[in-house]
Amino acid sequence: MGQKSNLNGLNVSYLKDWNSIWYLSSVEYSKVLNEDLLLYRLVRSLNLYKKVNRAIKLFNIMKIRVCRISNCIIIKLYYSFELRLKRNQHSFRWLKKWKKMNLRYITTKLIININNLFSNNHSVYISFYKMCKLSLKVDVNFLAKKLAFLIENRIKFRSRLVKKIISETKKLSFGVFVSCSGRLNGVDIARIDSISHGAIPFQNINKNVSYGYSVANTKKGLQNLKVYINI
Repeated sequence: MGQKSNLNGLNVSYLKDWNSIWYLSSVEYSKVLNEDLLLYRLVRSLNLYKKVNRAIKLFNIMKIRVCRISNCIIIKLYYSFELRLKRNQHSFRWLKKWKKMNLRYITTKLIININNLFSNNHSVYISFYKMCKLSLKVDVNFLAKKLAFLIENRIKFRSRLVKKIISETKKLSFGVFVSCSGRLNGVDIARIDSISHGAIPFQNINKNVSYGYSVANTKKGLQNLKVYINI
């Protein structure tokens, strides 16, 4: 616990729920587990955006939940449009691999790809849930993605903007701990830096400490971000 590992596995069925909900025999278990892992990779690989006034809002999936009932697959997607870019030449070059947002396009593309992915005939149901701003401030996955997005856009880890975002999450929680490892600020030697606000008891399993992870792809290499929030 003192080494700051992934705490989500320890709190499953006690403080947290499963991401995939189904029950099968031991013979079919490995097959369905690999199908779920492929499904998670497929859904997270969606690169979509939409234009709003002078900004470009990016489509981000925060949570994915899969429920299987006989031959039915129910997929719940929790998404947001909080990551933004200014509309200029740099942003349009960055969005070459991305596509415009359209919920009909997403649902049809997902259902076609899922049917091609699975060998058996499944009936697929997809539901979208938009997350509000208050829930996003406490969400670890969103905070990790937002900090990685800022670092990719050449903002320093210990800048005022990053400290302001972390302090805002501290107001809605008991404590926040963020660690970043890699070639910070373009330095030649890799190192680890961390910012903490409040109390996060890593030794206590009874506390609801959520864990999030993200990777920032910079010109100097990859930087790993780990976020812990004591809700």
